[in-house]
Amino acid sequence: MKIPGGPRGPERIRPGLERILAAFEGTGHPERAFRTIHISGTNGKGSTACFTDAILRRMLDEPVGLYTSPHLLFPEERIRVAGEKIPSGDFSRLTSRVSSVSRKVAATVGEPLSYFEEMTWIACEWFRLGRASLAVMETGLGGRWDATNLCIPVVSVITNIGMDHADWLGRSLRRIAFEKAGILRETTPVILGRIAPSAKKVVLGVAQEKGCRVLEIDRDLRWEECQEGRISFHMPGISLVRMKIRMQGEFQRHNALLALAASWVVAKSRGIGRADFTRAARFALGEAKWPGRYTPLPGRRNAGAWVDGAHNPEAAGALARELEKRKKNGNVKRIVALWSMLEGKDVAGFVKEIASAVDGVVAYPMEQDRAAPLSVLSSALKKAGIRYREAKTFSDGWEIARKWAGKGGMTIVCGSLMAAADAYRFRGGVVA
Repeated sequence: MKIPGGPRGPERIRPGLERILAAFEGTGHPERAFRTIHISGTNGKGSTACFTDAILRRMLDEPVGLYTSPHLLFPEERIRVAGEKIPSGDFSRLTSRVSSVSRKVAATVGEPLSYFEEMTWIACEWFRLGRASLAVMETGLGGRWDATNLCIPVVSVITNIGMDHADWLGRSLRRIAFEKAGILRETTPVILGRIAPSAKKVVLGVAQEKGCRVLEIDRDLRWEECQEGRISFHMPGISLVRMKIRMQGEFQRHNALLALAASWVVAKSRGIGRADFTRAARFALGEAKWPGRYTPLPGRRNAGAWVDGAHNPEAAGALARELEKRKKNGNVKRIVALWSMLEGKDVAGFVKEIASAVDGVVAYPMEQDRAAPLSVLSSALKKAGIRYREAKTFSDGWEIARKWAGKGGMTIVCGSLMAAADAYRFRGGVVA
């Protein structure tokens, strides 16, 4: 019963598909019971998956599965059918089953399933039991050797490509792009977000080899702002006018457009027309929410506190642009970041991106196996010339940051989804 709660820190990575393949083969191939919308990318996978799931559930009269990672507080958050988390009792039962499966895998291939592989098996089995014909599945890392890559996609999505997990995926955008393009399947449509030209060239090359039609943002897919904060989305064959998105941040428009394009592929394959699709999309975008991704922390006592799981320079840049807009519009007097990161992440790169958007930073070390030491965090802030203070714990850091931000100020918890989880855990927030 090792799964509940998960590892304290990043999930241990063991490349290769032989373990999860053996698990699937030994249990009747649950991964073949449904088809997937498969989502890879450096940032935005979870939000794109959430949007896609919401649209499909509104559009289809059947259960839809959703598999994302990591979780914020409880592992059951990762696995949903028809919008509902897997019940704790069923999760516990499947945890016992996968432990047995893992022992058999170890006897067959020489090592047990990894944590992510166990979770992937549980998700696939739950989708089979829940009679989901479609599931939205987010890769854990990369794509080519990811456990989710044994599932069968009807459309593949690559949100973006940045320099993250370089030790595992490669130290160039081209190499990382090759790994993420590993989710592409013969003749399966591909939805491609904004990525650097060097990475795009790799993805388009793989797509051409496999005979995949590619729909790209800015070429085939675009959005435009309307009045009253509404957005119009344009795709081949359909335009969705004056849509309202519940999730905040300009980057969520990018993610919403990817989700709309992937869902429109499914709609056309099911004979669903423009009117029904538009109606489903309008409801879905207006109600979809994704905790921990540029969102206010719930609770009246947390007024003015936000959380964002940004954990690399690209995501930090997107967050910084949102914070700068809030300051420019006069929405906040002062912005203070309560910040921590994991060891091995680009701490200096993150700090460089966020520096101009905040008035100060409170650094603290997370209680995780691979949390970056406070000395590393403070050194990066000092070198960047940012005003900062240190805290030994999240709770201490919270008090310092809130007082520093002051009345009318904003506190933004960032640097890792685990830092976001600290905010929900210690401030009594609810993860829906």
